[in-house]
Amino acid sequence: MTQDTAWQTTQTAVGPLIITPITTDLKATWTLQWIFTLAQAERFKSWLRSPTYCDRGRNWFQMPIDLGDTQGVQQQTLHFVDMPVQTSKNGNIVTWTATVISNGIEDITEDYDDWIVEAQPGYEYWLDYLITEVMPRAD
Repeated sequence: MTQDTAWQTTQTAVGPLIITPITTDLKATWTLQWIFTLAQAERFKSWLRSPTYCDRGRNWFQMPIDLGDTQGVQQQTLHFVDMPVQTSKNGNIVTWTATVISNGIEDITEDYDDWIVEAQPGYEYWLDYLITEVMPRAD
């Protein structure tokens, strides 16, 4: 995953580096690889082309993405940067690759970042409780 930088730096001829915040609206990109059976690859191609679904890559879509933490995959709204490419076919296995972009990461733990950072070692039980019991009732 690659994320935008939320600030701009200016190095003056004399004096310290100037760091200027510019946005909190950060996009993220992922390079994804799908490994399909022949039947799955055919379905993927049809989904990609269909005006009802991806409309030849023009529509946004949702897909579960692993954000690299203990929460596992989380649903993200994505768009292809370029059309997916079939990168290999070996017997009944077909591989497709693409770069996707989101206009912000959906992360269920974001509202609890300070708590997670400040938690003592062994906090995992409490984090599980927070995610499964407290957060669903917060709405």
